[in-house]
Amino acid sequence: MKKTYKRRTVFLGVLSFFFFQYPLCGQDAGVQWKGYYGKPLQVEPLALSGSMGEFRATHFHTGYDFRVGGVSGAPVYAVADGYISTISVSPSGYGHALYVTHPNGTVSLYGHLHEFSPQIAAYVKIKQYEEESFRIVLPCEPDLFPVRKGQQIAKAGNTGDSGGPHLHFEIRYNAPVGIENDEEKPALFSANLLQHQVYELEDTLPPEFRAVQFYGYRTEQHGIVHTPLVAGFDGRANRVAVHVPDTFFVAADAIDRMNHTWSRMAIETWEVFLDNQLVYRYRNTDLPLEKSRYILSHTYYPERAAKGRSLLKTWLEPGNMLRDSLRLYAPTGGLFTLPDAEDHSLRIVVSDAAGNRSTRHFTLRRRGALEVLVEKTGRGTAISERTPYEDEQAPERESLPAWEFNRVFYWNQANCFETEGLVVDLPEHALYKNIRFRAVWKDAYEWIIHTAEEPLHKMMEVQMQIPEDIPVSLHEKVYVLRQSDKGRDPHKQEADPRLWRSAGGHSLEGAVFFRTNAFGRFKIALDTLPPTVTASFPEGADIRGRRNIHFIIKDNESGIADYRITVDGKWFLGQYDAKRSRVTCLLDPDVIKKGARHQLAITVTDNKGNVTELNTGFLW
Repeated sequence: MKKTYKRRTVFLGVLSFFFFQYPLCGQDAGVQWKGYYGKPLQVEPLALSGSMGEFRATHFHTGYDFRVGGVSGAPVYAVADGYISTISVSPSGYGHALYVTHPNGTVSLYGHLHEFSPQIAAYVKIKQYEEESFRIVLPCEPDLFPVRKGQQIAKAGNTGDSGGPHLHFEIRYNAPVGIENDEEKPALFSANLLQHQVYELEDTLPPEFRAVQFYGYRTEQHGIVHTPLVAGFDGRANRVAVHVPDTFFVAADAIDRMNHTWSRMAIETWEVFLDNQLVYRYRNTDLPLEKSRYILSHTYYPERAAKGRSLLKTWLEPGNMLRDSLRLYAPTGGLFTLPDAEDHSLRIVVSDAAGNRSTRHFTLRRRGALEVLVEKTGRGTAISERTPYEDEQAPERESLPAWEFNRVFYWNQANCFETEGLVVDLPEHALYKNIRFRAVWKDAYEWIIHTAEEPLHKMMEVQMQIPEDIPVSLHEKVYVLRQSDKGRDPHKQEADPRLWRSAGGHSLEGAVFFRTNAFGRFKIALDTLPPTVTASFPEGADIRGRRNIHFIIKDNESGIADYRITVDGKWFLGQYDAKRSRVTCLLDPDVIKKGARHQLAITVTDNKGNVTELNTGFLW
C-alpha cells in the first residue's frame, strides 16, 4: 500500500507548554558562548554581508560573512585558544580555509581566505609539492599548529565560491545523539552566534517584507497536491481583505537589514497568528548542517525556480525533515482552515536578533468552491503508468512534436521510470512530496525530465540512449547538457534560461549515464574540442620584474577536469580560481632559479579527455 500525505486542519487550542519553555538554542550541549570567543577580525565597525540561516538558492547559509572593506588582506585572528585541526585548499567551496578546534569542543571555520600565515603557508606548499596537487585537505595533529586567542592565522580574501572579498566564519559543534538527528551518531551544528550573543552588532533597523502570498491546497488521488495561487501582495500591503479557499497556506518574502551594511540578512523568527493564536513559528536556531538542503522544501520552490525569490511557506511537505526539528512549531503542518464564513484576522510577524520586528495584518474570509488558477497541462498525450509502446493504437512517436509520459512518484520510497531511450532512478526521500512525474520526449537528443519547478533533495540517476547518428567511435565524447534555470543566486552569476550547462555523463553500451540533483530539460551533446589556454606573457618573454604569471584556461563544453604545470620538467604549483578561469603561478626562488631561462608546459584536460598543451619559455 502506497502511503499518502493527509492534510491536517487548524485546531486553535492550548499550545504546548514544553515548546514555549524549550531554550531557543537548546541543542548546544552546554557550550559556553558569551565571553569565550574573540573577534575574527579587527575591522571596525564589525559588520556582515551575510548571516547564518539566510536563504540561498540550494541551502541555508551556514555561517556569517564578515565585511572587510571590499579588498583582500584584512588580518584574520583565532577567536579562542586551540589548534588548527584541518587546512583545506580548493578552487571551489570555501577556497583557502582553516578549521580550529577549541578546548570547549567547538570548531571555528575561516573560509575564502586570501592567504595563510607564513608558517601554515610554508607547510601547505610542501604538502602540495609532495602530492603534486593544488587542491588539498590536510588533517593536523594538535601539536602541529597550536594557536592562542587573538593570534593572526590568515588574511581574508575571495577564494573559492566567493562573490567578493569577505570572511566566511562559523562555529560548529556536535550535539548529542537524538538531537535533530535520524542516525545513531552526533549531529553537527553551526551555531547562531547572534542568538548566543557571541557578537553584538549594531542593529536598529526593522526587517522588511517584500511579498506575501496565499496559496490554496487540495489533493487528488495518490496524495498529489495542487497549490494554486489565490492572492499575492507586495511587501507594502497591510490590513487588506483576502478570500481564501477551504484549505490554504501562507508564504512570505522578508529580509532583515542591519546598520553599516547594504546586504540582506536572515530573519531570526517568523510567526503567523490566526485570530491572535500562534499557529506557525519558524526560528533560525543553530543549524544542523546535514539538513541545510531542506531550504528547497522550506521555501515555495516554484517561485524560486521561476523568479529567483525565496518565500518561506507555512505548509510543511511530508518529506521536509525540518518538520520535526526544534526550529519549527506547526501543529497543523502549516495548513489553515477557517471554521466558518465569518471574518478572521491573520497576522505575520518577523523579528531579527536585536528584537526589531515588522508586522503585516490581513482579514480572511472563507469562500467555498473558490475558483483558483487552473494549472496548465503539457503538450502531448498523458499516459498513466504505461508507455505508448504498450498501446498498439499509439501513433508513431516521430509523428508528434512531443510525446509525454507521466507516473506517480512517492516521496518515501525509491522510484523508477523506464521507457525506450530513457531511464530515471530516484532514491528514497529524493522528493519532498508525492508527484505526478512527467517525461517529455522532444527528439532523439533531448528529453524534458519533469519540471525545474520541482526540487530534488538527493541525486537522481539518469540513462539516455545515444542517438543512432552519433558513431560508436565518438561515444566516449558524449555528455549531457541541462538548460539553466530562470532563477538566480545573489552570490552567483545570473542564470540565463537560454544557456545550457554541463551535467556530465559517461557512455556505456550505447547510452550515456549521469547523476543530477535537479529536474529540467536535458540534451545529449558531443565534446570533441580541446580546452583553450592563454598565457599572460609572450613566448620567451623577459619577466624578471614580475612576481607571478597566470594562464586563462577555459572549456565551453564539458568543463575543465584537470590541469598540470611543469617548469624545466618538474611539477610547478598553479593556484586555480575557477570563477575567473585563471591559474596563477607565484615565481618562487625556492623552486626555480632566478636569472635563468626556463621552459614551462601547461596541460589542460576537459571532462571528455580532450587535451591542450601549451609550451613556452621565459627569462626570470
